Amino acid sequence: MKTNVPAKDDSKKRYTLEEFDQLEREPGVEYQLHEGYVWEVNESALSYNNQYYTVEEYLEMERASPWKHEYYQGEIFAMSGAGRRHNFIFTNVFGKLCARLENSPCRPFGSDMRMHVPENTLYTYPDISIYCGDPITTDSDEDTLIQPTIIIEILSESTRNYDRGKKFSRYKDIPTLKEYILIETETIGVDVFRIDTHNNWVKQEYKTLQETVQLPTVDVSLLMKDIYRGTRLVKLVK
Repeated sequence: MKTNVPAKDDSKKRYTLEEFDQLEREPGVEYQLHEGYVWEVNESALSYNNQYYTVEEYLEMERASPWKHEYYQGEIFAMSGAGRRHNFIFTNVFGKLCARLENSPCRPFGSDMRMHVPENTLYTYPDISIYCGDPITTDSDEDTLIQPTIIIEILSESTRNYDRGKKFSRYKDIPTLKEYILIETETIGVDVFRIDTHNNWVKQEYKTLQETVQLPTVDVSLLMKDIYRGTRLVKLVK
């Protein structure tokens, strides 16, 4: 199976950790480091030669692969890892959710938890997902959950349009989904989409570190300054 890790090329420069850290400071670009080689993070879906697979073939390939892939309507798409800023934000948010939902019937999961949308065939790995009640798995795979209550995606330059567009459209088919949260990594910004009483998705924006993001479905609030703690964005606005 293909992966997003580039083949070794001794003609290319190899970077030290210090050099990689300097690259990471560049605005608008995220990088990955692998055995000294550096390449830009690109989480855009890459299709496998337009070949079509059954769900059973996808799950078999996924169990044997060290990398994660999306599946949608017969096609398999590669997913690459996340950059440093993405991981800072993930740790901040996931840590707060774990603590505040400890005695709740709802439980947060990270991006290692595969999710399925039976209504449109999508298999994917949200950055963070929250499930309330007893977790429900698919009939064909006990490691895949369905019917999340909240989904959180941490955006990058390459995934922003997908997460806001096609992916959100596919998530809307989930009958149990009540809130969809998008967290920016290049600027201070969180968008929360919620289902209103008329079954329409309504957006609320949070743009400053002084605000508090409300997740009424699970009775949790997150300070914007906590979401972005440890990132360069906090330093830039001080």
